[in-house]
Amino acid sequence: MVPLQLPGLPELLIAVLALGLQLAIPAFVALVVYQFMDGRNAYEERIAALEDEVARLRED
Repeated sequence: MVPLQLPGLPELLIAVLALGLQLAIPAFVALVVYQFMDGRNAYEERIAALEDEVARLRED
């Protein structure tokens, strides 16, 4: 009788770690890009609000 070729715990841990890295690295890159783009938009909104406030103060 031939024993089944089932992976042991070390092999399973390495496979899970490899899968985790393959998913985590693109997710991290996407998060960094999203934060960068969101930060730029927030500055534009803040600048627009400050310009409106300056215009309102000049009218007074």
